Amino acid sequence: MKKTILFLLMLSLIIFPTTSVSAQTSSSQTEYEYFEDGSYFVTTTEEITLSDVSVLAATNTKTGRKKSTYYNNSGEPMWFVQVTGTFSYGNGTSTCTASSVAAESSASTWKITNRSAGKSGNKATATAKQYMLGLPINTVNRTVTLTCSSTGVLS
Repeated sequence: MKKTILFLLMLSLIIFPTTSVSAQTSSSQTEYEYFEDGSYFVTTTEEITLSDVSVLAATNTKTGRKKSTYYNNSGEPMWFVQVTGTFSYGNGTSTCTASSVAAESSASTWKITNRSAGKSGNKATATAKQYMLGLPINTVNRTVTLTCSSTGVLS
């Protein structure tokens, strides 16, 4: 039975070849921002390397993501906002061609109340509110901006 399934799988790959896109991170930078109450943000910028024939043809294109995670004073992650962007660059300029935002809360006391992304400067913004007994007691706004230089350096 296992041999038959393996044979059918191999046969389908030969008959129906596929083009796949795989992504991996090639470099990353991490920054820390601490607050008086002991809470802090950890922000990581990563370049995403895509491997596909059509993507490889576009040599002056970069894709990356920048994620900022909010930790409480006990070091537990509460929520994050992340921007993912694609840029074309060269000849002294850089242009954002696509931008998306992700924002999620991992703590029941925090809720994401606003999220947005834009291609101008490739910004992602999120607002998170902390609730206690159903009432908002803390609001944290976070804007994450992913930029690309004219030479393809993400920051």
